[in-house]
Amino acid sequence: MSHTPSDAITADSKINRAATSARALAALAGSCFMEERLTYRGHENTLFSHDGIHDSQTHLAAPTYFYQQLKQEIALSNRTGEMFSLIRVIFNRSNNEGESVEAKIGAADILYFSEALKDLTRKQDCVARVGVNECVILVRSSASNVEALLSRLLHSHKLTVENTLQISCATVEFAPGEKALTILNRLDAMSLSTR
Repeated sequence: MSHTPSDAITADSKINRAATSARALAALAGSCFMEERLTYRGHENTLFSHDGIHDSQTHLAAPTYFYQQLKQEIALSNRTGEMFSLIRVIFNRSNNEGESVEAKIGAADILYFSEALKDLTRKQDCVARVGVNECVILVRSSASNVEALLSRLLHSHKLTVENTLQISCATVEFAPGEKALTILNRLDAMSLSTR
């Protein structure tokens, strides 16, 4: 039996929506720590928390779900020959001229960046948050479409959250017979492009 995100909704998650939203808004106002795991996206969106499928702060795919999707995509590609690519996206606070210390990424930066990233990608792309300021996108598409997406990511003003974030990206295409760890190591070794 396969589980979809809608299967992960519990009665408790629906009841706790107001409390969770209040925590998220308080965090955005700076009154609580980011580690409290913000889970607010809006009233029209269903809340997923601790379901193993979504990151509870951003609602992007959780690392465990992403790795499962990657293994399934590798198996599918090995059977059908259809290719896919991974795009690594890292975002950091832009340093203003004269600042010697790197500015820290706040909860609001993470939320706004995640929302913009979801808007720039297709629903069928698996977009996962794998670090505080790092995401990986599994793209089932031709190399030219991946390059177009990469260009959109690097040049989108929306993704930089009004030019307060610097975006860096790298991409690799799956090689037939490759294992998940191998392609992820290749992705990590790729030099990052910035705009």
